Amino acid sequence: MNIIYENNNILIVGVADLMANTKLIPYLTFENTKNVLEYYKRVFGATDVTRESPTEKQAEEMSLNADVNLDNLTLQASFKVLDQQIFAADSFLGKPVISSLISLMLEVDAHDSDAESALENLYKQVTKSEEVKVIVTFEKKSSGNKYGQVVDKYGVTWIFNAVK
Repeated sequence: MNIIYENNNILIVGVADLMANTKLIPYLTFENTKNVLEYYKRVFGATDVTRESPTEKQAEEMSLNADVNLDNLTLQASFKVLDQQIFAADSFLGKPVISSLISLMLEVDAHDSDAESALENLYKQVTKSEEVKVIVTFEKKSSGNKYGQVVDKYGVTWIFNAVK
């Protein structure tokens, strides 16, 4: 429970009320996000792709080389995979490090046949591209759930999970 002061009045608000409009959105960092976006469009069928390059003023504030082509840099980008939003940007503080500490999980309700079919079709599309490494084949497991895992060419682990 949280206590909020508003106009000299005390409001008591439950955590659930405060969190109702909160989202946790993945924000990935790459060496060349412009190329990464093309890869995700081609391999993962990314949609709603947006990309913003830094302005000259922003480049100056970030101490970027004056001769750098700003159109090749990405200050912020976003895209969707299965209608789930992901943000990305170039790493301006040095080369990003590939890590297996974080994975992206696409989870659907297996009782929703359309959602499960969309997840399975995405898995097939991604693996058919031969531009990912399959870690676990997407198939029914002993739990009754369908589960699979791939690592894309940028080192991002994608988990496909259809839960009962």
